[in-house]
Amino acid sequence: MSSAKQDLLEKIVKVYPNLSPKKRRVADLIMKDYKKIFFMTAKEVAQSCGVSEPTIVRFAADLGFSGYADFLDYMKGLLHTELTSVDRLERTQHRFDEGSTLEMYCHNAIRNLENLMSRVSEANVKQAATTLGEARAVYVVGYRASATLAQHFGYLLKKIREDVFIDITLSWELIDALNTANPGTVLFAIAFPRYPRKTIDIIEYAKKCDVTVIGLSDTPLSPIITLADQHLVVDIEGVSFVDPFAHIITFLGALVHEITFVDSEKAMRGLSNFDHGVKVANEFYTEEYSDERLKYRLDGPTVTSLWPQKANVEE
Repeated sequence: MSSAKQDLLEKIVKVYPNLSPKKRRVADLIMKDYKKIFFMTAKEVAQSCGVSEPTIVRFAADLGFSGYADFLDYMKGLLHTELTSVDRLERTQHRFDEGSTLEMYCHNAIRNLENLMSRVSEANVKQAATTLGEARAVYVVGYRASATLAQHFGYLLKKIREDVFIDITLSWELIDALNTANPGTVLFAIAFPRYPRKTIDIIEYAKKCDVTVIGLSDTPLSPIITLADQHLVVDIEGVSFVDPFAHIITFLGALVHEITFVDSEKAMRGLSNFDHGVKVANEFYTEEYSDERLKYRLDGPTVTSLWPQKANVEE
């Protein structure tokens, strides 16, 4: 029996003898298929049990929750460690009222952004920004789906400060670096459901090396949050097995911007060095580059001569 199911069933067993017959129907439904509840509204649960919606709300209160929404938040924290990709896809079947697939995903992104604005603590953001801005070195880690987030955040952070390292594979270089890390080193760990064991392992190792850990995850019950020295909780609500990261990208951009305020001059120097480097390397497309290509077309060799030619191989 999983820990999530055990915790939930213990709550129900504790109050079951004092429940009314109608509330027992709700309890029986949850004990029969507790994952199913996570996919249902209070109205849908009421219909399945043949009771009224207020009965569902009162049942949640009997378990110690302020309401059904509070109960679902609790369930989400538990089930995010267990829901498979198939379980997540199954949730899609309950969202047909939102129109087309694109509309459904857009509405979901908007809800996540609204939750981001209303639930994230500004004090926690400022604390994390200060720690990251003043750190001697920063290691940004994220594995599996969260690797894209780590890569994005690390790329932006490198623009405004030195000694930023990104790990998306749990490399031996990271293990060695943490083992010899100087005081003031920070590990910024990103993980959303399902939480990769690699992330948990590297956090635990970093703490053994006296490295400060900042965790970014979706709920206070996340193992990333419970292990971290500082934490950032950004709720994530999906409509399928595809991770909805649009609002996480927005949050990481805001966090990098907040870090620039820790030492504005340092951030400006970093951005200036970045701009100078990419200019020297001719990294990005410019009108000047476009003019050079046009010149080759009109006055000189064809544009293909700008690139190495394949060697002639005799058959």
